[in-house]
Amino acid sequence: MNLSTVFLVVDDMEGMRRILTNSLQQMGMKHVITANNGADAWRILQNQKIDVVISDWNMPVMTGLELLKTIRASAKYSNLPVLMMTAETERHQVQVAIEAGVSEYMVKPFNVGALEAKVRKVIEHPRPISLRSSRHVPVVTRNALPAASRITTLADPNVVATKPVLLVVDDVPDNLDVLVALLGDDYQVKAANSGERALKILDSGKIPDLILLDVMMPDMDGFEVCKRIKANPLTADIPVIFLTAMSDTTDVTKGFALGAVDFVSKPAEPPILKARIETHLKLRRSFAELKRNRIALIEKNAVLEDNIRLRDEVERIAQHDLKNPIAGIISFSSSLLSDNLMSNNHKEIVKYIEQAAYSVLGMVNLSLDLYKMEQGTYEYHPSTVELGPLLQRIAKEMRSELGARQITLQFANKGSAAETPDAYPVMGDELLCYSMFNNLLKNAMEAAPTGSAIQVDLDIVNGKVLVKIHNLGAVPKDIRDTFFDKFSTSGKQDGTGLGTFSAKLFAVTQQGEIAMSTSDDTPSTTLTVQLPYALHSEVKDTRP
Repeated sequence: MNLSTVFLVVDDMEGMRRILTNSLQQMGMKHVITANNGADAWRILQNQKIDVVISDWNMPVMTGLELLKTIRASAKYSNLPVLMMTAETERHQVQVAIEAGVSEYMVKPFNVGALEAKVRKVIEHPRPISLRSSRHVPVVTRNALPAASRITTLADPNVVATKPVLLVVDDVPDNLDVLVALLGDDYQVKAANSGERALKILDSGKIPDLILLDVMMPDMDGFEVCKRIKANPLTADIPVIFLTAMSDTTDVTKGFALGAVDFVSKPAEPPILKARIETHLKLRRSFAELKRNRIALIEKNAVLEDNIRLRDEVERIAQHDLKNPIAGIISFSSSLLSDNLMSNNHKEIVKYIEQAAYSVLGMVNLSLDLYKMEQGTYEYHPSTVELGPLLQRIAKEMRSELGARQITLQFANKGSAAETPDAYPVMGDELLCYSMFNNLLKNAMEAAPTGSAIQVDLDIVNGKVLVKIHNLGAVPKDIRDTFFDKFSTSGKQDGTGLGTFSAKLFAVTQQGEIAMSTSDDTPSTTLTVQLPYALHSEVKDTRP
């Protein structure tokens, strides 16, 4: 690719624009311009030379599809390469993009290798897919040709290889006629009357599936032809069967040493010859399939490595680019809350903003922490966390949704109902505890029937703080054994199956335990979480 190519990257997400820019720069591209919607991109196109457009589909102001249609409506940009990116894979959407004049279509998520392949393709074939016509290649069958023309040449561009192709090499014309008549109904038979002619046919790039090669020929015998075939990387894998009247062990051994796969004695018995040809064609197909699978595995491994790098890049951008503005929101909220001139109503609104910002910040942090826990690389630094106030905070944040479902949240200290829970300090991580109990309480709320109550009872037993979350409604039988497994979910339209999985991971990381019991008789479910009691704990930092 020309490293001076100018790219226009169009996406409303700054993070995605940065990822695309970084990916193009990894490919050696130095000239990348960005736009955050189709309208901005069109303005840039009017004022600057652009060689390739890479555009997202869904954007405000002007979508990628609208940008594409605008580009194609202009004679100046009718052949401008446009690569459309989207997370949508519906067939009709792909068809819409093709009809609008897209050059290529790429589905998110992608990796650098896939992006480079698409970019190369749009540069080499910039015309819209809908305008690329595929050349019609007529099929010519053996019986449609005169008898004298049934031996076709491999260089014939009008022949479509619907049958396996055999190359027969023999200096005796009668032998060639016999073999063509014998094999022509089942295979496309190509012929060469000398070793030199056979090598020229192979050098033309038309590679047969199997070669039947006579040994005794003038000028260049079959052994020399086979030696040259096997010395060429492009033809080395073609099976060669020698046709010979020789039966000397030395000659047979020499043929196998040169790379032949079989010997057939002249005159060949038709059933035996056909059986051996078919056997070696099957072996060739099997070897080819193994080779393709090996290449596919190598490519998949490369894609996985690219995806890991891409994920790390996305997480790095998310962690860095999202944390700063979220931290700014929290800081501004704190400043506003300390302003004595602000009314209480406005302060209440600012508190909700602050809570939402903390919630988003927690999700950003946990996205990477969850992965590190699975990999065993998470660094755990415990401190004292008071579960009572933390649970109250979660309950307050859930108040609106609980009210909409007509569900109440009731606290108890050691079995005795309480307006507010006691402190119950544990050794843990506040963010992990918040996320764990937030997931568990939301799970209970979604499972509980309308008008019921969720009961949260806290206690201290054997140096552990126990938190029991009880709700009406039994866990579906199909997921009871896999309740804490990753992606385990049942009956939830938008369920991810990560809530209880992450809760267990967070509990174990904090040297705690979590268990579920359910009953069809009541029906009801109880989740029990145990965490080290702060006043009787010997929890240590765990570092990889």
